[in-house]
Parts: sequence; C-alpha cells; structure tokens
Amino acid sequence: MDQKQNACRFDMAVSSLSGNLKDLLLAVPSSAKQNAFEVRLRVGMPVALTCAGNIWFMDNHSQMHNRPGHELYLVTQEDIAQSVISMCAYSVHSHQEEMRGGFISLRGGHRAGIGGTAVIQDGRISAVRDISSINLRIARDIEGIAISLMDQVFPGGKLCGVLIAGPPSSGKTTILRDLARQISNGYTGKYIKCVVVDERCEIGAVFDGIPQNKLGLCCDVLSGYPKGEGIWHAVRSLSPQVVLCDEIGGVKEAENIIEGLNCGVKIIATAHAGDFDELIQKPQIRRLLECGAFDKIVQLEGDDAPGRISHIMEAGDLLETRGLVMHRGLWRTGGFDGGSGAYAPCGDSTDSKRYDYNSI
Repeated sequence: MDQKQNACRFDMAVSSLSGNLKDLLLAVPSSAKQNAFEVRLRVGMPVALTCAGNIWFMDNHSQMHNRPGHELYLVTQEDIAQSVISMCAYSVHSHQEEMRGGFISLRGGHRAGIGGTAVIQDGRISAVRDISSINLRIARDIEGIAISLMDQVFPGGKLCGVLIAGPPSSGKTTILRDLARQISNGYTGKYIKCVVVDERCEIGAVFDGIPQNKLGLCCDVLSGYPKGEGIWHAVRSLSPQVVLCDEIGGVKEAENIIEGLNCGVKIIATAHAGDFDELIQKPQIRRLLECGAFDKIVQLEGDDAPGRISHIMEAGDLLETRGLVMHRGLWRTGGFDGGSGAYAPCGDSTDSKRYDYNSI
C-alpha cells in the first residue's frame, strides 16, 4: 500500500470520531497520517498517535510532538462519549455485543478498542459503561506482504499448519489476512477453499454484511463467531481445506481446532508471544503442538517493524529444544531414556533458521 492510500485510510478511520477530534485529526500533517497505525484517546490525556514504535502527541493546532508540552489537545469525557456514539452510527444498542468484547467495528476494516468499567451479571460481562479510553486501530491491508512467507512455509505449494506468533502490533493480522487472500486466489498453483473465522471482525472486517478487506476468490468469512464454534461450523457446513483464525485464546478453542484437524483441515492461526519460549509456556499452544496442529512456527519481530519475520522453526524442533519429545505418538516432557521408561531432560540448543524479511 502506498503512502497516499495510508493517508486515505487514516482519514476514513478518524472520520468516525466526534466533531472536535475528527477535525483536529483530519488536519494533522500528511507524514503522520501515512505512518500512524493507532490513535489513542484517554480522558484527560493528550491525543497520541503510534507510528512504528514511536508515540507522537497532538497539540491544539494539529501539530505532532515527540514529548508532552504546552498546548497539547487534552481529550475530554465528552469527546469520548460523543465519539462512541458516532462510531456506533448513533445506534449504541446495536453494538452492545461487540462492546462487551471490548471493541467497535468500523467501515473500512478499522476497529476501535474501548476501555471502561465492566458491568458483571451472572459472572459474565453484560455491558461496558463509563468508557474512558479508545484505541482506534488504522487497518493496513497490505497485499502481497505474505508472499515471501508462503515461499518459505509452503515450498512447492504444499500446504501445512502454521502458527504465527508475535507481540501486539507486530503485524500478525495483516499477514494472516494476506495468507487467506493468496491461498484462496491460487498462489500455490491451485485454488483452495478457505474459511476465515473472524471473531473480532479484524481479518475480513465485515461491515453491513460486506467484507471490507479482500480475501480472495475462494474464501468464506464467519464474522463474529467465537473461534471454537466458528471452526466447528466451518468444518460441518463450508467444507474448507484451510481454516484461518486470529489470536488463539483458551484451551476450549484449542480443542475445537483439534477436532477440525481430525476432519483433514489445515489450520493457520496467530498467537500473542514475544518469543518461542513465551509461546511454549501457553497451555493451549503446547496442547496444539503436542497434537500436531501446526507444522511450522513463525515468529514476528515486534511493533518497531510490523510484518517483519524473525525466525521460522519446525514445530517438532521447537518442542524438542524446549524439553518435549515424541514417544508413541504423544509428546511428553523430557527425553525418553532407552527402554527404562524414565524421562531425561532434552538439550536446549536450537536449530531454527533466521530469514531476512526486510523487503516486506
């Protein structure tokens, strides 16, 4: 996506805000629009733009500063309240389900995360009140960003299960979206049926029933479905060859993914993790790796270089180097010691490969 398109997407996203904020943000310098991927609004705090690892603050004249100073525009409670109403197209009740999940979907694939006070009923969040912060995420739909990755993880066009790990704002969703697009558009040499389970409406970004992001010729979108139920629905009803989903959460979701595997479906998913060691500590991820859900693990660098890939590792190698080995089809902690039935620690050396993705 070129810089002009980035600026246009920024304008579309901030146009969903209330009058004062919208006017000020539409007037920020073009360079800020081109590079910002988040607009952070907090009651009593200055408007902040996140740009590839740097945070800039906006003053009353729409100029950006790299540290707080005089004449910064301070967000008011009224700004937040009116922006929420505006983002909901003046129909807040119709967005209650999304807001319980902590976000509001916007036209163009943009999304607003919200922070406030949870109203708990019967042990569940029934509503969110007194909203005090908004994280407006600017969607960056970069076509082709996943091609270099596909050449590495799908050599010869043969698909496999892939887990993409990275910290927040490292580009996981952007890469996942383009993987769906490239796979369903025939990049591997043939058209492949895909289903995207888009629980938080970020991948396809369906708005009024229409995906705001292109996902290819052979891709179906299950928007708003909880991942576990969405995967099961996809397998039963849409006959996919590949299912893609974002941010694997709990063990229940992992079990639904395993059921999908038993139906012959390849899974491509993402997970929050700063490195391989952090990833393997997550029970649901370890469970999936033990069951062979993923063949390859991709680690992204971080928010200072969104979309850049640090390492690619075979799932089996990751388990071995972190003290898990295969015995009779089951992964167990420690190395199997001959025929004694005892388990001994595995080595902690790693044989992962590092690839340079500076061109992404």
